[in-house]
Amino acid sequence: MRLLDQFGACDCHSHVFGPFDRFPLSANRTFTPPETPIDALEDIWRLLGLTRAVVVQGSAHGDDHRAMLAAIARSPHTRKGVAVLSDDVSDVTITDLHSRGVRAVRFNWVHHLLGSDSRSKEQRLSDTSGLLGRISPLAWHAEFHIDIADLDLITKLCIPEGMPIVIDHMARIDVSDANAHEQTDRLIRLLDEGPFWVKLSGADRLTVKCDDLRSAVTPMQAIIRAAPERCVWGLDWPHVNLKRMRTDVELAELLLEVAGEETILEQLLIRNPAKLYGFDLDLAS
Repeated sequence: MRLLDQFGACDCHSHVFGPFDRFPLSANRTFTPPETPIDALEDIWRLLGLTRAVVVQGSAHGDDHRAMLAAIARSPHTRKGVAVLSDDVSDVTITDLHSRGVRAVRFNWVHHLLGSDSRSKEQRLSDTSGLLGRISPLAWHAEFHIDIADLDLITKLCIPEGMPIVIDHMARIDVSDANAHEQTDRLIRLLDEGPFWVKLSGADRLTVKCDDLRSAVTPMQAIIRAAPERCVWGLDWPHVNLKRMRTDVELAELLLEVAGEETILEQLLIRNPAKLYGFDLDLAS
């Protein structure tokens, strides 16, 4: 069942963990994921008909990017990466990551992933703004994994002119909450304030308290209507830290329902990822 089978269809958000004998987990990790190496993820991509991908550094590997880089190296023309960097990362390391296909840095600002980070919000904003300035010459963008309640922090950053800022997992809106509509509106208002993008990933996280995955349809469609040219989609495989698991086929079917039209699906899966991550947009190749 190759649900998303068209040239260039891109999963813009999945992780790899391990194999642990080659790529051990960080001693400072805040959770322990299952061993889910690139071979298993490639099987999922083939099942769904996804031919391009963005591999996002899993926080459980800390700033050791070897597993992610090895996954990209298996198909460097069809894969890009998103790194997780410390504030004091060297310029040499950033340049090396760029040469290996990394095109963004991710900041894990959800509370359960902050771990031992004892910085004040003000210091975190200052450090992050400094790092954004350092990656700007490479035309990277930044991705923020952040709770909807903290979304206003993003507007307090010093963002280099023209740098896209991507909000992961729809800012983790809780669609079971009575205020879910207001949460969605809050995210949409952010899209009007600058070069902000949204990853339509993590629908299984938004609906963890719901019986039906389709409970995510309404906010997802509202986000697409607000900024169809600034939305991308991702599986968020292997779906760590979830009490209720949905299948990858269910998540792909949800995308088809949410997109509705073939032109919107092509925009979400092909054209927007090409613009954001620098994939070749030649659909005939």
